[in-house]
Amino acid sequence: MQVFKTFFKVAKKYKAGIIMYMAIVIGMVTMLSTLYGSDNSTKVVQKSYSLLVVDKDHSEVSEALVDYLGTKHTLKKVAYTDDQIKDMLYYQSIAEYIVIPEGFGDAFSSIRSGDAGDMTTLLDVTYDDALPRGVFINMQINEYLNGVLSFTQQGLGINEASDRTLESLDIDSFTSRIADKSNGNEKVYTAFNFLPFGILSVIFSAVLPVIISFNEVEKKNRTMISKTRMTSRNLSLVLGTVVIAFVVDTILIAIVTLTNSDAAFTKEWWLSVVNTYVYTIAITMLLSMITSLPLGIENKSTGNTSSFVTNILGLGFAFLGGTFVDLTILGDEIGRIGRFTPNYWYSTASRNIWMNNSTLSSIITDYGIQLLFGVVCLSIGLVFTKFFKERS
Repeated sequence: MQVFKTFFKVAKKYKAGIIMYMAIVIGMVTMLSTLYGSDNSTKVVQKSYSLLVVDKDHSEVSEALVDYLGTKHTLKKVAYTDDQIKDMLYYQSIAEYIVIPEGFGDAFSSIRSGDAGDMTTLLDVTYDDALPRGVFINMQINEYLNGVLSFTQQGLGINEASDRTLESLDIDSFTSRIADKSNGNEKVYTAFNFLPFGILSVIFSAVLPVIISFNEVEKKNRTMISKTRMTSRNLSLVLGTVVIAFVVDTILIAIVTLTNSDAAFTKEWWLSVVNTYVYTIAITMLLSMITSLPLGIENKSTGNTSSFVTNILGLGFAFLGGTFVDLTILGDEIGRIGRFTPNYWYSTASRNIWMNNSTLSSIITDYGIQLLFGVVCLSIGLVFTKFFKERS
């Protein structure tokens, strides 16, 4: 019991690393919950900018153009000097300065059938050539004016031609097709998929320096000659690790559940919770192997070495195993390497759960490979422990 209490006293010294990694994971999960809304994959919203539009023509078609731009972007209606306009363009408070000159309506009406092209030549437009947004806005203007011109040449009035053009440029009909293919689980899938980085980083930053501290030669020798048995000491260390791992998993799962309440306690949620605990078991066994290695460090450098090992393994596994980069876009060569990490099989199980609606029988292999990884690490750790014990 004394070793168990001491375990947490030592772990408390490294609370800064624990808080830092927990804050990173909580921040990322919260950010993901805002990025992936319930209609994220079913609705396409075009980018909107601030424009300064001056209509000097006040013809029917110029006013229709201003109205169209007002539905797509934010129009500034205050009069500005030339110097102010230059500053606004430089500091990107407006994306483009558009002047509709006098005679624009007449020039537009005089265009013959088949001669339509770049309609912005009829306007005075000023924008930053180094940014693509000016080109995007000009494309919208061209699409609209060419559409209006085409309908007016068929005998329609400007207002009716504008309505027909807006209808033809509407993209809602395309987004409905995408919605039919979406199951709406991208948000919770991405949140659960990010957990391995937090689990590994928090557990390693909390437990690794403690185990290394207990395994220092002097402390270990004193324990061996004391009335505390090594079996009891090791059991206390394992129990302390299990408690920290359980608390970390519970907190992270609770955060994901609170930000994705619709998915709570569903079949997929339970499978993901099991997946998370299976991954934690594998990572804990990996931790046992790391602590059995002769790292050759002193107590004063324990924290720095633990941070180094945590960052290398946490970031390496995350990039190779589909945590930071989704498995669907992970390169084939990286994917082959990633198969040797538990993150890869965690990500595979998570994707099958949320995106493919797989059952337990379909993902049991993914669970098994994670546990196999842990067993291999544990076996290697035991071999190292026995080897160095015999040498000593």
